[in-house]
Amino acid sequence: MITVPADSRPPQYSRKSGGRHAHRSVFCLAVVLLAQPATAGPQAVPRRLELFRGQHAQLRQTHVTALGKIRKFCLDREIDEGVKAVDAAIQLARVPPASSIQLPSDVARDLPGDLPPDQRQWQSQLRTLQRKHAQALFVLSRRVLKAGFTSFAFDLVRETAVTDPDSRTARKLLGFVRFGNRWVTPFASRQLRRRHVWHKTFGWLPATHVEKYESGQRYFKRRWVSADREAELRRDFRNAWEVRTDHYLVRTNHSLEEGVVLAEHLETFHRFFHSTFAGFFKSPEQIQKLFEGTSRVTSGVPKLVRPHVVHYYRDRDEYRRTLRRRIPQIDITNGLYMTDDRIAYFFHGQPADPLFPRATLFHEATHQLLYESQSRQRPIAHDENFWIIEGFACYMESFLPSPGGYRIGDPKYVRFHWARHRLLTEKYYVPLRTFASMGMRSFQTDPNITRNYSQASGLTHFLLHYAEGRYRDALIQHLSQIYTRDRRITISSLSKLTGVDTTELDRQYRDYLAHQESGLSTTRGRTPRQ
Repeated sequence: MITVPADSRPPQYSRKSGGRHAHRSVFCLAVVLLAQPATAGPQAVPRRLELFRGQHAQLRQTHVTALGKIRKFCLDREIDEGVKAVDAAIQLARVPPASSIQLPSDVARDLPGDLPPDQRQWQSQLRTLQRKHAQALFVLSRRVLKAGFTSFAFDLVRETAVTDPDSRTARKLLGFVRFGNRWVTPFASRQLRRRHVWHKTFGWLPATHVEKYESGQRYFKRRWVSADREAELRRDFRNAWEVRTDHYLVRTNHSLEEGVVLAEHLETFHRFFHSTFAGFFKSPEQIQKLFEGTSRVTSGVPKLVRPHVVHYYRDRDEYRRTLRRRIPQIDITNGLYMTDDRIAYFFHGQPADPLFPRATLFHEATHQLLYESQSRQRPIAHDENFWIIEGFACYMESFLPSPGGYRIGDPKYVRFHWARHRLLTEKYYVPLRTFASMGMRSFQTDPNITRNYSQASGLTHFLLHYAEGRYRDALIQHLSQIYTRDRRITISSLSKLTGVDTTELDRQYRDYLAHQESGLSTTRGRTPRQ
């Protein structure tokens, strides 16, 4: 699990022994650029999936028609705010909402009793119509799931929640619980019950501590000290700040504020990851029970035995000093995840690539999330299928958080640029059958490792986006099998999972990249770094 920067030699992995067992400490490095929804060529999709999408389109059109009647009502009575509200609902129905759309945290309030009749009519009709449409979407999602299209089913669940943010079924599946008049995560619910509050700068604090923190005081080992004094004490990583969020524990000696920012980025990434790739973390049976409301699992987000641990050092020098004995090649890394201690390591700094922190963070977070989906140590792709381990992490580098949500898979992202260049310009391509036969060592020691990373990134993009996600669930199932420790589970080939011969997948991949390249505007200037 190593991501290779441009023109660098593949680092090796170190060996660490302890107790009765010794195992390899696998790590990965990362490099980077930007993100946006990707488009696939006009390819055929499975007949049944096409049928479900047609039903989805019909639901949306029926909803838009009904919304139009409310809009006319508002237009006739010159209710401008009503027209704007309905227009927003129509736009949402015409364009399927991206998984990035943030849901409101507050439960919708009842309509005021003193509303004028016309205002009450359009508002109540809009609410009723939104709830009715959301219910129809959720019913469709259950049928889609039963047919085996997990990704599309969760897309419909997210659309359900966007249409009706107070849908309990959709909220539950997306990992929310109701706390008073707010939708929060189970962890936040526990914190709120402890009378803690989330502070944008300082993270979770006892409500009684907020005023003192904002005045420059800090609570350190049961006593109050100045912020400057705390910073001195916490420079020693043994006294590092600890930022706890729903799924992460970030330890840092840089600053509490930076630790909170990092933790928030990771939580955003986690929400996207678990909702988009739910099929990786749960069996079809478990997901079916969730949709039916018969599972003991409280949400679509798995309950963690322990949080994912991240260490964030104040600078690159300390990062290197701390890890050099374990990782002799630490100088060429920008971050890494170690499977032996299950900790992701990063540092604060300004490397040459201005977008490095984000890409490195999400690359390593991907390895961490996938590996820690199970509690036991196990070898991953040692003998074959190693390309998808790194290809998937490279794809996730393109995740781009923004104030309005997040985007992923921009075809102009550096990894995908080089995938097209290798194949279309350099004519370099390893047939998928041969590519999949490479294990960790053969992949990492291959003289064409940089080209292979490009191909792995491109193939992952293809399998996730081709024909509107035709192969997405197959890829997720493939990853799940690779990361599963149960030896009774056979790792099926992509050919078997997709129902398409590898030769045909090779051809489709070439056509996909060619179509993608032709759809991009030619840009002048510096070629993106590898």
